[in-house]
Amino acid sequence: MIGITQPRRVAATSLARRVADELGCEDPATLRPRSDVKTDKPAYVGYSVRFDDRTTPQTRIKFLTDGMLIREALGPSISKVGMSRKKNARNFLLKRYRVMIIDEAHERSLRTDMLLGLMKQIQKERKKLIDAGNTTLAPLKIIIMSATIDADAFARFFSNSIKPIPILYVAGRQHRVRLYHTEHSCQDWTDAAVRTVMQIHVSKPLGDVLVFATGQEEIESMVQSLELFQSQLEPWAREEGRDDVPALLVRPLYAALGPAASAAVFTPTPAHTRKIVLATNIAETSITIPGVRYVVDSGLVKEKVFSPHTSIETLQVLPISQSSSVQRAGRAGREAPGECYRLYTRDAFHQLRPMPVAEIHRTELSGAALQLYAMDLNPFTFEWIDPPDTALLQEAVLHLAELGAIQTRKDGIFLTELGYQLASLPVTPSYARLLLAAAEQGTRVASQARDLVSILSADRSIFVEPTQPDKRELAEQAREVFYDVTGDHATMLNAFRAYIAAHDHAYASHVSAAAARQEVRMWCQTHFVHERTVKNILAIRKQLSRICSQHGIVCEETSHHNASHKIESEASDSENDPDALVVTKGASILPQNAGENYMELMQCLGTGRLSHTALRQPDGSFRRVAGGQTFKLHPSCVLHPSRHGARGTSDESVQVIVFEELVLTSQTFARTVSRMEPAWLQTWLAK
Repeated sequence: MIGITQPRRVAATSLARRVADELGCEDPATLRPRSDVKTDKPAYVGYSVRFDDRTTPQTRIKFLTDGMLIREALGPSISKVGMSRKKNARNFLLKRYRVMIIDEAHERSLRTDMLLGLMKQIQKERKKLIDAGNTTLAPLKIIIMSATIDADAFARFFSNSIKPIPILYVAGRQHRVRLYHTEHSCQDWTDAAVRTVMQIHVSKPLGDVLVFATGQEEIESMVQSLELFQSQLEPWAREEGRDDVPALLVRPLYAALGPAASAAVFTPTPAHTRKIVLATNIAETSITIPGVRYVVDSGLVKEKVFSPHTSIETLQVLPISQSSSVQRAGRAGREAPGECYRLYTRDAFHQLRPMPVAEIHRTELSGAALQLYAMDLNPFTFEWIDPPDTALLQEAVLHLAELGAIQTRKDGIFLTELGYQLASLPVTPSYARLLLAAAEQGTRVASQARDLVSILSADRSIFVEPTQPDKRELAEQAREVFYDVTGDHATMLNAFRAYIAAHDHAYASHVSAAAARQEVRMWCQTHFVHERTVKNILAIRKQLSRICSQHGIVCEETSHHNASHKIESEASDSENDPDALVVTKGASILPQNAGENYMELMQCLGTGRLSHTALRQPDGSFRRVAGGQTFKLHPSCVLHPSRHGARGTSDESVQVIVFEELVLTSQTFARTVSRMEPAWLQTWLAK
C-alpha cells in the first residue's frame, strides 16, 4: 500500500477524492465509514481522518492525516493488560505500507515531526529484520514532499553511510502575481479585508477571491458583512448605471466544516458570478481552489502557544512568516496571472520571521510523549529532526505523572497500566483520563463523559456567537434555557441533548423528512445552536462510543443520547428510554432524567487536571493552583458575573474552577469553565 500523510483533514479528504476521480475509481466519500458496516464496494483510493475511515481491504492508495498514521503505529495491542514492552515495540513497523509519502513537511506540525522520526526508525528496523532473513517484510521507501522545504536538512536527517539521499526538484507552474501592500498598518483587519473584497468586486475583471483569515469566528463575521453588502449591491449598481457588476457568492473554508461542506468551495463558480472564499491557513498549501485570481492576506494566523514556565497553552493571533506570506500570494497565480493584496506594509513583511516556528517548539507535548512511551520510545532520546526544548518535555512528563500515566524506575520512565489505557484512546490524555474516571462511576456518568468529550473534541463551539449587539442579546436570552449552575461543560451538554430531543420530536411529528429537517433547522436558529457543529459532534460521538466499548467503557444508551433517526448518516439508532422525560419550556424541548445531575461528572472532569484548576481571588479574578497565573473569566462563560441572574447563583459562590483554555487578547481570559467543590480540590491535592 502507498500511504500519503497530510497535516489537515480537508487536504487528506479532498486529495483522496481528486486522485480517485483521476484514476476513475469509486469516490471514497460515498462509502460507508469502515466502522459502520462491511461493504462490498471496493475503494482502490481511500482516506482515513479522525473519526472517519473510508477505506476497504482493497485500498491501495491511502490518504490520511499524520495523527492517524501515528495511531496505526501505536497498534491496537497497547490497551491489552500484561502486554510485553518488546511486543509493543514492534507495533509501529506498519507492515502494510511499502511506500510512505509525507506531504507538506514544511509546515512542521508536531505529528509530522513525530512521523519523520518514526519513519526513520521503522526503515532501520525493517532493514535489520530483512537482513536477518525475514521474508515477510518489504523495505520501506520514504518520500518527503513540500513546496518550501529545506531539502538539505531533511536529506541530512535521513542520510546513511552507504549513499546520499537523492533530492528531486519539480518546477511548479506559477503565473505572475502582482503584490500590493497597505501604506499604513490596519487597526481592524476584518473591516479592511471586507472593504478590499468589495473594491475588487466592483472594479476588477471577473475572478474569484481568496481571503486568508485567522479563525472561524472571524470568517463567519465576515460572511455576514459580505452578505449585507450583497443585499445592497443590486440597488447600488442600478443607481450607478452599472450592468457589469457580477453576483457575489460567499463560501467559508475551515476545518470544522467537514468534507461535505468544504466541497462547495471547489465547485465551479456560476457564470457572471464572483466567488469569495474566506479561509483559514488550511488554504495556504495542499489544496488549490480553482478560479482564484485575487488573494487578500490578513498577514495573521491563530496558533496555540504553550509556555513551560506557566504550564498553560494560550490561543494567540500572531503574524505569519515570510514563507507563509509567499505561499498565500502564490494561490492567486496557480491558473493565471493574479493579484495579492496584503493588509500590512512592505516594511512589516520584511520584519516577519523567514519561516514559521515549528509546532514542537510552541505546543504542549504530553500527548506526544504518551504515544512515544507507548511505543517503548524515550521522547528525550527520540530522533527528532529538530529536538524540542527539554523544559517542554519535562513539563509533559510532569503532566503524565499527574494523570498517573507513568512510573519511574531505575532503568527509566515507563507507562503504567493506566498509561497504556490513556494512549489507546484517540483523544488528549486529559480527556482520556476523564473517560476512564467516569467509567468508574457507572454507565450514566460514562455516558455524560463520552458526550462531553465529543463536544470538546469538535473544532468549534456548539453555540453560534453573533457579532451584532442586538443578535448577541437574543442569543443570550435563547440559551438561558440551557444554562447549568455548574458552568459551561454542563450547559453544552444540555444544548447537545436538547438538539437530539428536538430532532427526534421533529421526525416523530412529521411524515415528510424535509419538513422535519426544516423544523430542526429552525430550532437551531431560534436557540443559536450551530447545527453543523452538532452533526460533527454526533459523528465523533458515534465513533467514540465504539472505541469506548472496545476498551470496556460502558456508556448508557438512552433516547436522549442517540437520535432515533439518521442525522445525515452520522447519528446512531437507539431504543426509547421510559425513564427519560421530555420537558417543554417555552419554545425549547429539553431532555431531563429524573434526579440526574452533573456533579459526579464535574468531579471526574477535574481528575488529574490541577494545571487547569484555579481559585477565586478577592478582586473576582482567578489564580491557577499550579503556576500562579491570574486571569479573568471570558464574557462568554456561563459563570461570568454578568450572568448571575440567569444561573440563580452569586459570583462569590464560585470559589474553585476548572477551565479548558486560556485566550490572550488585551488580557488573559479563561474559556469553557465549570465550578468545582473546594473539597474535591483537597482530595486532588492529597493525591
